[in-house]
Amino acid sequence: MKSKLIDLIKTILKNVFGIQVLRIKNISENKSEPKTKMDYVHDPAFSYMKTPAYKELLIKELADYGNQFFSNDYFTSAESPDLPVLINDFFELYINRSLTDNTHGSGFHNAFWIYLFARILNPDLIVESGVWKAHTTWLLEQACPNSVIYGFDPKLHHVEYKNLNAKLIKMDWSTYQLPEFDPEKAFVFFDCHVNNAQRILEAKDKGFKHIIIDDNPPVHRLFSLMPGIPTAAMLHSGLGIENPEISWVWNGEEVTKPINIDEARRAKDLIKIHRVFPDVGGPTRYGGFAFLSYIQI
Repeated sequence: MKSKLIDLIKTILKNVFGIQVLRIKNISENKSEPKTKMDYVHDPAFSYMKTPAYKELLIKELADYGNQFFSNDYFTSAESPDLPVLINDFFELYINRSLTDNTHGSGFHNAFWIYLFARILNPDLIVESGVWKAHTTWLLEQACPNSVIYGFDPKLHHVEYKNLNAKLIKMDWSTYQLPEFDPEKAFVFFDCHVNNAQRILEAKDKGFKHIIIDDNPPVHRLFSLMPGIPTAAMLHSGLGIENPEISWVWNGEEVTKPINIDEARRAKDLIKIHRVFPDVGGPTRYGGFAFLSYIQI
């Protein structure tokens, strides 16, 4: 009887006054089980193969990637590397590192290639522009204990590695006077999200030949991150450097960056070799691919 009366009132309100009455149910929240903390991540420090035969299989596959890259003889002073040995050394080092959280810094892919590159070149001098937590600085020290290493960053308060031999300097590298060095036995690593044309010109002025640049996507892949514009990939291809500005949407917000066309052209003319390091993050499932690239000027 009560429900019929309610339905009658609804009909009158709807037909006479044009008022639609909706029935709203009280929906109680479903009490779900609390989320359990993930007890693993896809990172060699936490998840890795122990059985020797299968570990060797992974190292062999990674050595194939290494041979694909280093067979180009980029370094006149480097000896032929024993890549399986170097890769095994890298795994032992990476698995046992004391500080494992390098969020927003270099992941497995970058660390793998930076370590191999440094071991094979065996430089006297390494310069790092963009230090963050100093994870890569630590990695370079382990790879090249006899190298002089400089790390430049206007902000050094994120550094977590405290017992480093590297010289960490709270400033941009551009105005710092480095000691004399052999260009064949030195390299600079840019992970500072600064205009790559500017950085390449600075490296040339300081006498460098070998450069590694992180976050170096081509122009049609700019939407995925915030690199230094123009990127070295843009300079090498010539795409995206002939307009005074470029725009894309990053993380839901529109970004517009100016292009210094003259500067970009001068930097482009300096690039002799441009190679993106092959993706080892995807095949290994450890991740971290970020267009890390080798540039020779």
